[in-house]
Parts: sequence; C-alpha cells; structure tokens
Amino acid sequence: MDEEYDVIVLGTGLTECILSGIMSVNGKKVLHMDRNPYYGGESSSITPLEELYKRFQLLEGPPESMGRGRDWNLPGPALPRDRQPHQVVQ
Repeated sequence: MDEEYDVIVLGTGLTECILSGIMSVNGKKVLHMDRNPYYGGESSSITPLEELYKRFQLLEGPPESMGRGRDWNLPGPALPRDRQPHQVVQ
C-alpha cells in the first residue's frame, strides 16, 4: 500500500463515497477507509444472514427453517450504532 495520498477519506457512507469519487476523478490520490468490514455506513445492509449472527456473536447460526442465508438482507439502520463492530483497517 502506498504511503502518500492527497486525501484520506474516513467512512463509506453515501457522502464519503461521493466525495472520494469526485476527488479521484479530478486527479487526487485518495485513500478511502472504513472501520467496518462492509461499505455503506448508515445505509449498509447485512448479507448473508450468517453475518448478522456473527455480528452479535451468536454461536449458533440461523436455523435451517430460515432457508439460505444469502436470501436475507437486513438494513443497517436496524442495528444500533453501539452494536456495530469497531475494527481498524490496516
């Protein structure tokens, strides 16, 4: 990974994605980072369902009666911010 950038954007919400895209198109060298293992900030979703179980550290996965995990999609705002993972991108 390079160590020199014109701009460092933290977060992958809609605003941050638009800003980093505009700066990149205008020739800026942009590092775009997020502390979460997914993109989208407040507008993100969790797919597949197994990721929801991991996020809440539930040892058992979803019951078989729920079908395939990839068929489910839970909107991010349904998860309180304090329950979302706090990870550092390295």
